Amino acid sequence: MSDIFLSDPMDIKPDWIDQNGHLNMAYYGVLFDTGVDELAKMFGLGWDYTAGGTHTTYSAEFRIRYVRELHLGDRVRVSFRLLDVGPKAYHFCQELFHQDGWVAATGEGISLHIDQSGPRVAPYPEAVKAKLDAVLAEHAKLPVPDWVGAPMRIRK
Repeated sequence: MSDIFLSDPMDIKPDWIDQNGHLNMAYYGVLFDTGVDELAKMFGLGWDYTAGGTHTTYSAEFRIRYVRELHLGDRVRVSFRLLDVGPKAYHFCQELFHQDGWVAATGEGISLHIDQSGPRVAPYPEAVKAKLDAVLAEHAKLPVPDWVGAPMRIRK
């Protein structure tokens, strides 16, 4: 996977629209998460993996920047890029693209590999870690977006 992952198109659902007439903030997270289900499966960390009952993944942290409003009728796609991989976690960033190509939101997070018997953070299986490392090697060739790791502050 030398390119950054891009999900299939997703539609904004009517019950996701808030009183202001745009996508409620909670559903940006739903789109970021749902948009990478297929990618998790490719890494070996999808629903089948979790259904095995021994290991899963948890989000340790996820930050969303809302860039432009989304409305009913809009279609979006989610990107995914690895920034760093450790033995038990990875750091990643995402963008939520409107059907017309502009960025509606960005996301940055840390995903943990979890032994469900604890639950506790645990090393990835060798095959999963190898897939993550291979993708990281490709993604490391790309410039890191300027918003990754940016502090939160008020513009003055």
